[in-house]
Amino acid sequence: MDTITHGLIGASLSKAGFYQRFGRTAILASTLGAVFPDFDIVASLFGPESSLRYHRGITHSLVCAPFFAMVLALFIYRFSSLKRFPFIVLMVALGIYSHIFFDLLTSYGTMVFAPLSVKRYSLNLVFILDPFITVPVLLGLVVGSYRKELAFRVSVSLFLFLFLYLLVCSYAKGVALKKLKEFSSGMQVEVIRSSIYPGMLAPVFWMGVVETRDAFYKVDIDIYRGEARVFKRFGKIQDNQFTELARQLRVTKVYLWFADFPVMQYRNENGKHVVEFFDLRFGMIPDRIPFKLEVIFSRNGSLERVFLNGRLVERQG
Repeated sequence: MDTITHGLIGASLSKAGFYQRFGRTAILASTLGAVFPDFDIVASLFGPESSLRYHRGITHSLVCAPFFAMVLALFIYRFSSLKRFPFIVLMVALGIYSHIFFDLLTSYGTMVFAPLSVKRYSLNLVFILDPFITVPVLLGLVVGSYRKELAFRVSVSLFLFLFLYLLVCSYAKGVALKKLKEFSSGMQVEVIRSSIYPGMLAPVFWMGVVETRDAFYKVDIDIYRGEARVFKRFGKIQDNQFTELARQLRVTKVYLWFADFPVMQYRNENGKHVVEFFDLRFGMIPDRIPFKLEVIFSRNGSLERVFLNGRLVERQG
């Protein structure tokens, strides 16, 4: 979920009876808590590999959330006229936990048990930008700001709507999974594994990924029409000396840890050897391949450059 929507959700939480009783400190605490986890974006200053490794890591951890809540609460307590530290901690914690929950709904993956575990978890229910969440939350805040006497009822109604919306998404995902299984069973090939990911309008449009011994298949699923069709096939290539060398790079190992369905491709480009990796989990974005790793070897076979997401990670020679 994008940071702006997280902040809006945090502010909405404060309007569910807390702001009415404790004032603006409640808004500040829950909003700051809701946006705080994305401060790990500073990892991108150290390069795209660091961003891939650390984003949605320790600041998104259920284990570490109480510690961060107390630290942020101390800062707010120092400058706030409200001297009720436990309440401030509670509001910050609610904001942080709301951020973790709504990030779990997307497909990016969140290390909710860091640093105890670096495994990424995701529910794959909504796209990372979901207007059915952002717009109602924004409208609720606007109405609550202009009609303060309605703020509590609007906030409660908003979270009831979000709960029902997520139930619809969960049901729709189940339907899409059923369509994908029906599609897979008709392929007449051995399916190794498959998964489903939300599209930009997730309640209706989903993307399935099917892996067989020889290829990956990207499957478009429209549950409204009941259709599932192969959008694109990516054949698996046999390893050669350049793909094996590319796999041994530190950044490639990080990438393969991050990816759900990593596709590898090789091509000879004007005598240079190019090995590419991309994750089909993000294949629902038209005409764009996010999180692409590109390893380039020179004509004589030595490593020349490595790009991740279009940014230079490593250069030799």
